[in-house]
Amino acid sequence: MNYDKAHDLAHAMRESEEYKALMKAQEAVESDQTATALVRTFMAQQMQWEYAKISGAPEAEELQKKQEELMPQIQANTAAAEYLQAQMRWSQISNDIYKIISGPITEGMKVLNHGNEEA
Repeated sequence: MNYDKAHDLAHAMRESEEYKALMKAQEAVESDQTATALVRTFMAQQMQWEYAKISGAPEAEELQKKQEELMPQIQANTAAAEYLQAQMRWSQISNDIYKIISGPITEGMKVLNHGNEEA
């Protein structure tokens, strides 16, 4: 196995404009207590909402409403808004990369499909 390619990928990711924008936005959030609190609250509520939605919990609607109510505060705070936008872009790129590399990772696990033809 050639680990150099994995290190090259990590280096390329850190050199990307999206990563640099995320790190810059993170620094701005970390220097602003209000932005830090807004981002932490938003992300915690988002995880709760997504879990409630997936599990069919009745509070999913209420959690979504809390997210919507928080948005004007986030939009009014430049550091928080820019961080969340950069984080969303970086998350999309990370997901795309994971999709690309997960093929060879999961191909050796097809035996676990319990008779299903597709992985």
